[in-house]
Amino acid sequence: MLGLAQGCFDATIPYLLDRKQFGSPVYDFQGMQHQIAEASTRLEAGRLLVYNAARLVEGKKDFIKEASMAKHYCAQLAGYITRKCIDWCGGVGISTDLPQEKFFRDAKVGTIYEGTTNIQLNTIAKLVRKQYAKSEE
Repeated sequence: MLGLAQGCFDATIPYLLDRKQFGSPVYDFQGMQHQIAEASTRLEAGRLLVYNAARLVEGKKDFIKEASMAKHYCAQLAGYITRKCIDWCGGVGISTDLPQEKFFRDAKVGTIYEGTTNIQLNTIAKLVRKQYAKSEE
């Protein structure tokens, strides 16, 4: 899901740099830049969650909670990023003229397969409880 979100973002930014409104690239408007910065920050946070889970796996440490966090966050992230990218592209964003609409449809699957979002939340909560129950002993 992280790759899907990044791919949609990567397909959208050049469009925003080329598309002009009121004589300026859409990217140049401050409100747009703030939204892009927010999306970029969320992408990096997702990447770090994935890398952290991978680091734990490589170190042969418990990783289930962190992997569930990464899966949950990145599934939500893919939906957020693809929706934003469609919004930024305007009406053409939802058409088949640009790839954003396919990214958007594909992102929905992320909350369903490989463990639904709610199952990921259940797993995370169960492991947080276990973590704190141990420390109380």
